[in-house]
Amino acid sequence: MSVDTFKVDFFCVGVAKAGTTTLHDLLGLQNTVSLPQRKETNYFSFGISGKPAFTGPLDHSSVNEPTVVSLEEYRNDFDHQQDSLFGEICPSYALDGAAANIYQHNPDAKIIILLREPVSRAFSNYQHLSRDGREHLSFEEALAAEEDRLAEGWEWFWGLKRNSLYFDFVKEYLDTFGETNVKILLFEDFVKNQELYLREVMDFIGLDSNDVVFEEFSSNKSGVVSGRWKHVHRLLLAEGFLNSTLRVIIPPRLRKKLGLLFKRFSTVKGSVSDETKSLLRQEFSADLDQLNTLTRGRVSDWLGERDVS
Repeated sequence: MSVDTFKVDFFCVGVAKAGTTTLHDLLGLQNTVSLPQRKETNYFSFGISGKPAFTGPLDHSSVNEPTVVSLEEYRNDFDHQQDSLFGEICPSYALDGAAANIYQHNPDAKIIILLREPVSRAFSNYQHLSRDGREHLSFEEALAAEEDRLAEGWEWFWGLKRNSLYFDFVKEYLDTFGETNVKILLFEDFVKNQELYLREVMDFIGLDSNDVVFEEFSSNKSGVVSGRWKHVHRLLLAEGFLNSTLRVIIPPRLRKKLGLLFKRFSTVKGSVSDETKSLLRQEFSADLDQLNTLTRGRVSDWLGERDVS
């Protein structure tokens, strides 16, 4: 398939920490679906303009280096199975402008949007950064530092609050692709019945849901670093000589497996204070009201108080 004729059939465009990795793993089981080798190519968000130069901790190895920067490179990242649909799951496509880039690539693409209660999503985002050895501040300190960090050029994933504001990007996709080509799923429903919503996704993108291959996943869980592991965690995962050396001498696939294993036993589930929850709910309130109207009441449960620990 030439670059000129290559088209991706469907995209899951976010949001981060709302089940995108689980959906990626589920779709990866299907013989009729072809996904990129890289779960997140970032091509249509910022890679299309060239290699990004984000400046935050581990931004280079996490985002700058793996980002795809040409359509040919993007096409070659897919497994070109005969009669399969091409799709990508990439949370950075929730960023402003990605919808227009995807539309230019394929105006008939099907769009899947996963959303999560915004306070829970923000805290899970924070725990993910902590788990990966990138964040060493408390949740409250990280929230206070967010605006300055983004202004200094840290990557989009550091936007704990910004990434929990959904209305503008959801409206952008609905306006660009039309309601019939956009499917919105809620994380809280998806994780409780993965098989049901996988079948819905298969039907939506035009595949036979009767042929679905299913296996329960619990992918990419976040957590804060356990006190007794803090020094070792920072030594192994944060930027520095040891981390750089390990990246050179350990093959990428083995490094990923070992990293996931270490993160699993060195992190624990954290919690958010009632005061922080209340402040964030106030900050997200106006956006949620607009989103609830836009989605005809789909997120009405999020307008009240929820347990986000």
